[in-house]
Amino acid sequence: MKFLITKAAPESFKADIVAIGLFERTDEESEGERRHAIIKHVDGGIALDRALKGELSRQIAAEKFTGERGTSRALFTAGQIPARFVLLIGMGKRKDCSLEVLREAGAAIARAAAGCAAESAAFVLERGTVDDMPAASRARAIAEGLILGNYSFNKYKTGNDKKSQLSTAHYLYQGDGAPVKAAIEVGRILAEAQNGARDLVNTPGLDATPRIIAARAREIASKFGLKCTVMGPDAIRRERMGGLLCVSRGSAEPPAFIVLTYKPKGKPQGHVALVGKGITFDSGGISLKPPRGMELMKGDMSGAATVLYAMQAIAQLAPRAQVSAFIPASENLPDGKAIKPGDIVKMRNGKTVEIISTDCEGRMILGDALSYAADQKPDAIVDLATLTGGAAYCCGELYTLIMGTDQKLVDRMRRAAESEGEPMWQLPIVEAYKKGYTSGIADLNNTGKSKAQTILGAIFLREFVGGLPWAHLDIAASSLTDEDLPIGPKGATGIMVRTLVEFVSSYRG
Repeated sequence: MKFLITKAAPESFKADIVAIGLFERTDEESEGERRHAIIKHVDGGIALDRALKGELSRQIAAEKFTGERGTSRALFTAGQIPARFVLLIGMGKRKDCSLEVLREAGAAIARAAAGCAAESAAFVLERGTVDDMPAASRARAIAEGLILGNYSFNKYKTGNDKKSQLSTAHYLYQGDGAPVKAAIEVGRILAEAQNGARDLVNTPGLDATPRIIAARAREIASKFGLKCTVMGPDAIRRERMGGLLCVSRGSAEPPAFIVLTYKPKGKPQGHVALVGKGITFDSGGISLKPPRGMELMKGDMSGAATVLYAMQAIAQLAPRAQVSAFIPASENLPDGKAIKPGDIVKMRNGKTVEIISTDCEGRMILGDALSYAADQKPDAIVDLATLTGGAAYCCGELYTLIMGTDQKLVDRMRRAAESEGEPMWQLPIVEAYKKGYTSGIADLNNTGKSKAQTILGAIFLREFVGGLPWAHLDIAASSLTDEDLPIGPKGATGIMVRTLVEFVSSYRG
């Protein structure tokens, strides 16, 4: 999508859509005041309403449009102004306005554009700081919303059923355009990275095998200046990654262990390791999953996709910390060679694990990856994984769950998530549950004994981080949605790409 900044007025600008935001009426406003609220707070709003001969105010009153968050109305201009449509976007109560509300507004413009075959849209960006948000921050959030709301996954569609999409967005802005332009570019990089993760997660397992994920990593590294190393089965065996090798045994597809490295110019201000679970399809192995919904298990590599595309954005934005990414990639399928319940596996760090369920495979490949990451001696390790079905029962599908060994690190990650509008909730690591892992014939078993599945997953992974500061993000619930959300359609969400980049960008050791 192309972004342009102009000082033009909305009533004289030619675009398919001119969009303006409308806040809900306060208790202090009369109905008459409400009718004209649209022209009170928007630069050029009075002239726009006059150019339409008062039709904006009349339509607001006639349709009883309240400006509730998530609502919008399109008004056909019938040639009275150069724009074909004026789009009113409900912004909710002004006191609740945030950057996430502005992302949603940008996405609403993109959806409206799809509905009326619009390829260009313009909107007023007010000068200065509004509701404690500088113009540059607001511009970035709107750009992110436009790109994320413009997303669709049509790769496998045939014929003429692809909707036209918004291609050009104009900021009507009367202030200094330089900081706004720079902020828009950041928003573009982040949103395009998030859409890249969405694409990869939405892709069927047939076309997103470990080898294909590795090839994608090499492409990104080559294009954006990252170092990339891909280990195949022999190298994985030399690294003693018994967890990754055991999971991959049931598949004809070989596993891959992908390492991406970003180094800033000058002395790094800290070193962060990112680890992403890359199960490209999860049948459950011998402990076979029920067939209903199994097609969604193509998304069991959401952690890998998030880390991969976060690295793409990190390379473009050039933060001051060094970042290393580690992606263990494998399929989990049943076969005569597949690992069986009751088998014992020796992990990379020397611990033995009894396999109780082959459907607890994610923690096996992550254990090896965390051990490898810990040996690189980073200042902090963050892993992302669609690890437990129980995650959805903690806070539902809108929240990512976080646990960790270092509260300072967890707090940093939570602040990054909050700033990016990606909800996150911390769960405790309950020490009493650890005994469920150790009551067997090996050092550990891979299921534990408790109903607290999500906490159990973190307790297992903690055994492999070598005592380093570590945070675990369970995105099993938040990485996919079965309904349209305010900033994207159903399917993969690409959640946590922006949060990871913000965390790294602000990291100083």
